[in-house]
Amino acid sequence: MTVPQISAFSPGALAVTSGTHWLTVAAMLTDLAFETDPMGRFTAFGPGKVLGQPAANLLGVELASLIMGGTAEEEDMSVTQFRSIVTTICLECVAWHGKVRLARIDGTNHLYRLALAPRIIGAKVAGIYGILFDLEAPELTLPDSHAAQDGAPAPRHNAMLDSETGLWSGRTFADELGRRFDRLDVEGLPGSLIYLGFSRATTGLRPAIALRLAEELRDVIRPTDLLGRIDETTIGLWCDGMDHLTAGERAAKFCTTLPPLLAQRAVISVGVGPRWANSGDQPDSVMEHAAIALRLADMACQRAGDDAAGAWRVWQPG
Repeated sequence: MTVPQISAFSPGALAVTSGTHWLTVAAMLTDLAFETDPMGRFTAFGPGKVLGQPAANLLGVELASLIMGGTAEEEDMSVTQFRSIVTTICLECVAWHGKVRLARIDGTNHLYRLALAPRIIGAKVAGIYGILFDLEAPELTLPDSHAAQDGAPAPRHNAMLDSETGLWSGRTFADELGRRFDRLDVEGLPGSLIYLGFSRATTGLRPAIALRLAEELRDVIRPTDLLGRIDETTIGLWCDGMDHLTAGERAAKFCTTLPPLLAQRAVISVGVGPRWANSGDQPDSVMEHAAIALRLADMACQRAGDDAAGAWRVWQPG
């Protein structure tokens, strides 16, 4: 089997950040982000379930043990072949991508697009960074209110929309952000990305909270603003022309006005990732900054305990 390989240090190589913060960011854009040790055994995952089960169940499990093979058209991959790929990545410091069929907890298996790159700490390869795209995930459709009329099949949107809220999916949201930046740079205008998180809510309440937040935000945003469902517990709001000061004011207002409207007065954490005109910041970096600010806000909520109604933070360059 011939597979494309690129140098880990050449243009176009998989970019990574130090530590495991990259997992949170990558999980917004992929179906699964993970790290392994040099033997290909899982050491960390992005948020959410992994192959249909809690991440803790797979820590220490070798990725190769989940390989199921496949048909000739699917680039049949054996466990032995995959282990040799892991060895090559770690010894020769190259990146790899291809298709693999992986087992899931429910006994089924899915075909994934897999990308791997060496995880370097100091001067040594400490393992592998990996991201997975599920090639057999069901395509999403518009909510029922937008479905085709007269019994015609509803249009399919290839995961462009979040099925619960009708907002842009995290992947499409990032693409839409990129289309805004060039125009804002020409006009010399800033922008701000606001992440509204509700990770402290119980799993059963999260769909209802996401839907209510989507409804409330649609009523208050401007026509030029952009809304998206970044992940299970995060709604993203991009505001053209809004600087970090105004975005901070809006974040503070969200913390006081939104919780009373949500199920069980859910606590809201808000992170703001500003983008200054002609800064050169790309969507992935702005989303990373907003995620950092959101995490800091959530930590503030945890410190405040049960008295917290919400907290907000604005990312600032170090």
